[in-house]
Amino acid sequence: MHKTTSTNNSSKISIGIKFLAAFIVCIGLVIGLGILRFHSARLAYYLESVNQSIQKYSEEEVVLRQELSALVAPIRIYSYCRESLGMQKAVKAEILPVRVRNEGLAAARKTTPSGLQGWRSGLAWLFGR
Repeated sequence: MHKTTSTNNSSKISIGIKFLAAFIVCIGLVIGLGILRFHSARLAYYLESVNQSIQKYSEEEVVLRQELSALVAPIRIYSYCRESLGMQKAVKAEILPVRVRNEGLAAARKTTPSGLQGWRSGLAWLFGR
């Protein structure tokens, strides 16, 4: 009779250990699924905030493109200059001739006489030399 009680006790212990191991595995799975659910919710929140930022920046881009097209339009530039800056349309355009001297060029400066050397040589073009 002594053998049956020890076999009975060992079978109860093995069943208890198997039950405890199954319970720990189930608890681990539930905690793992909870962590995954929390992580997915956090990523969904981040994705929503990114989508809101994209929407905000796309609306801002549309507004800026409208402002740019309004500013680039020639009639808008003309009306802004006339109304805000008080500019008037030029009736007569003048052309001013610019005379180029050979002495003012860099190649001609190398051949300057020794009398113009020094600090005055850089300002010689003002005096017409």
